[in-house]
Amino acid sequence: MDHTIAATTFDGPLAVVVDGSPTDKGVAEWAAHFARAASTSVHLVHGAPKDEWSAAVAAELNTTDFPTRLRQEGEGVLARAVDVVHGVDPHVTVESEVSELSAAGMAKALSADAAMLVVGACESGPLRDIVFGYSTTAIVNAATCPVLVWHERRDDSGAEPAPVAVGVDGSEPSKRALSAAFELASILGAELLAVHVGAVHETDQLDYGTSVDWKHLREAERKWLQANVDTYRDKYPSVPVRAVSVGASAAHELRSISATSQVLVVGSRGRNRFTAAILGSVSQNLVHHAECPVLVVH
Repeated sequence: MDHTIAATTFDGPLAVVVDGSPTDKGVAEWAAHFARAASTSVHLVHGAPKDEWSAAVAAELNTTDFPTRLRQEGEGVLARAVDVVHGVDPHVTVESEVSELSAAGMAKALSADAAMLVVGACESGPLRDIVFGYSTTAIVNAATCPVLVWHERRDDSGAEPAPVAVGVDGSEPSKRALSAAFELASILGAELLAVHVGAVHETDQLDYGTSVDWKHLREAERKWLQANVDTYRDKYPSVPVRAVSVGASAAHELRSISATSQVLVVGSRGRNRFTAAILGSVSQNLVHHAECPVLVVH
């Protein structure tokens, strides 16, 4: 079995999308903490796509000169986000810009030079929906770098550092996700929780009409997962690791694990509208419904 390391690094700036929604503060704070830990810079971007301006936008802003007003609104959003970043660490270098590209176009352009693209997960009203397009799937699919979709953690007391969790199934995308998860855990000083979700579940034996040694099967899956994890031991000796194998639905199990994780890392199988359905089977579900930030690795 090939356990070749799929190298992933986060060298380069963080591209962070802010749009005036309630998630902006959390997105900017997360980016600032990560930038400080990774010794990198933050590139804040507000989307004001000129090709998507409409009468609806004008009505929302209550002005006929909506292109100028839209840019002014964007500059205000960026200024507030800069303040949030510098509130976390005044030494983090921050650049900001208003982009006139579409959401997908902006994601593609930003990810060309970024180590990671960070975007909020929650809708906030018609202005965001019309101007930004609010298609997280489109942004994730258009980007070529890892994309972190920020969700507010329900339990963020900080009493004990939560692990970085990663779903592993042996596919090439999940190998890249495992590599990124190790790098992320190393930067954040966190434990890594590697999770393999079995293709079958104990209750399925009723359908097969035969006896299955589920304990033996889970142990075999855990050993397989451990072998994949051990490949990274030499490169990341300081990262504590747990490897677990569970049954049932991958989306269900990983979503449950996200409740006690600080970041959940998953692989993406594609970036176009034809492969979006594959992303949607697990990754898209988690992008929209996880209880912690989700990092999608291409």
